[in-house]
Amino acid sequence: MPDEPLRTTTFTLTRADALAYEQAASRLTPLGVLALLCWLGIVGALALLIPPGWAGPRLGLTSSFMISIFVAIAYVVALLLIAIRQWWRARRRIRRPIEVTVTEWPDRLDLVGTGRLDPVAFADVRRTILGRTHLFLDTDTDPIILPRRGFAEEGAIEDLAGRIEGMPKSAPPATAPPSPVDPEPPSA
Repeated sequence: MPDEPLRTTTFTLTRADALAYEQAASRLTPLGVLALLCWLGIVGALALLIPPGWAGPRLGLTSSFMISIFVAIAYVVALLLIAIRQWWRARRRIRRPIEVTVTEWPDRLDLVGTGRLDPVAFADVRRTILGRTHLFLDTDTDPIILPRRGFAEEGAIEDLAGRIEGMPKSAPPATAPPSPVDPEPPSA
């Protein structure tokens, strides 16, 4: 019967779920990689300014070891800054635990408890990220976080991810082609 949902499940979303989304969805962009390399290069160049009395002869074994330690510390600092940024974004995404009820239909998901009243059609999902512990659905408004612990049946989350990926995606609204401009003014 098409009037009955395939599955209804209820679970609690916490900041840990939001942090899992931030870690899975936010990869380092090419510009971020370039910034990281520049940061490490600057720290390495600044490490060359260590006096030879402290680190030994320039480009010697002890000096190279000291420069490597400074670059490693700079890399750890960069990773800590990325982790703090992800933690802050997760904190803004879910401020307190939220109980969510998901009703799964053949072509959409109905979410109750997230502040959204609109059903989410599978065609509106731009990207799915299936992780070890979660299924993340990127939509135009907000991401949908579905923890694996919320689905009692084995393989239910993989089945849902497969059905969403198999749906044809909705096309962005078509823009009208620009009308040709008449270069000659009307004659009177």
